[in-house]
Amino acid sequence: MRHTVIVIVRRFTDRPIVQKILIANAIVILIGAVGGTYLTRRLAEQSSVALTAFFVLCGLAITIVANWLVLRATFRPLVEISRAMESIHKGELHRRVAVDSADPMLRSVSNSFNEMLVRLEGESRRYSARLFDSIEEERRRIGRELHDETNQTLAATLINLELTEKALADCGSPDIRERVANSKRLISHSMEQIKLLVYDLRPVMLDDFGLVPALRWYIQSHLEGAGPTIVTDFDEAGPRLPGDVETALYRIAQDALTNAVRHAQASKIVVRLETKPGFASLAVIDNGTGFDPGEAMYRGDHRGLGLLSVKERVELLDGTVNIESTLGRGTRVYVVIPLARERRS
Repeated sequence: MRHTVIVIVRRFTDRPIVQKILIANAIVILIGAVGGTYLTRRLAEQSSVALTAFFVLCGLAITIVANWLVLRATFRPLVEISRAMESIHKGELHRRVAVDSADPMLRSVSNSFNEMLVRLEGESRRYSARLFDSIEEERRRIGRELHDETNQTLAATLINLELTEKALADCGSPDIRERVANSKRLISHSMEQIKLLVYDLRPVMLDDFGLVPALRWYIQSHLEGAGPTIVTDFDEAGPRLPGDVETALYRIAQDALTNAVRHAQASKIVVRLETKPGFASLAVIDNGTGFDPGEAMYRGDHRGLGLLSVKERVELLDGTVNIESTLGRGTRVYVVIPLARERRS
């Protein structure tokens, strides 16, 4: 008897959604019809209207509960898919739904949904990789043009002004000589600014000397005197990292430091870089005002876009990022990048 019941239950759960709903409703209607007929005869003898209404309401309640239980169990995968879609809308492309429904149609829907997520995540990673690579290449191109063309033109102009200044030394008026001297100062200042801009676009020392010297240069040239005290704790003896890892950590540190200086109103920022066998880690910690990371990324302001950039760069390298922030208690950005890894497509 028990085995027969188990077989019947399995056959019922393996049927498509529509058949299960029809079967459940048919059973409920059958029970209601048989029970209603029996109760009607009994109640007709007793002539109790209140009792009749009571049993009618009970039958209605049983029907509703039975349908609710069947629909709840049947459509649970759809509810999970709906929740997964909400998570995907927030950028959590790694989310998956369970494929454990007894209904073959829902199993197919869940499998198709997970396959779509895998494809979407792969396409997103490839797009982000191409985007970051193209950005770095465009930075290099603009930097070369500024250095090779604009800066060289300004240098030639400066030489001409120096020759003009020498020619005016004896016969020129003091006013003209002063204007030439001012022009020389302006051009020299412009050349220095272009040099800084070229380094900002793509620091040459990042390619030539590595991540630590590039970070030290960035902090000294851009952040010293900006307000907060910046404390560095770098692994000076660490080996050179792969080029994509160094570029990613440099840009992540830039974004985190920019957010801390511009938005956090911090008085102290700690930057820690450590290289160990198998991984490299970066931490940027400030004692500023703090914020809600989820709200910032959802709002899409400058800080949120910076956090999204950090998250995408880390995910492309199969790393992990943890952003902890509390209003009034500062922000902590922790990044870990594996060095020996199999790249996901």
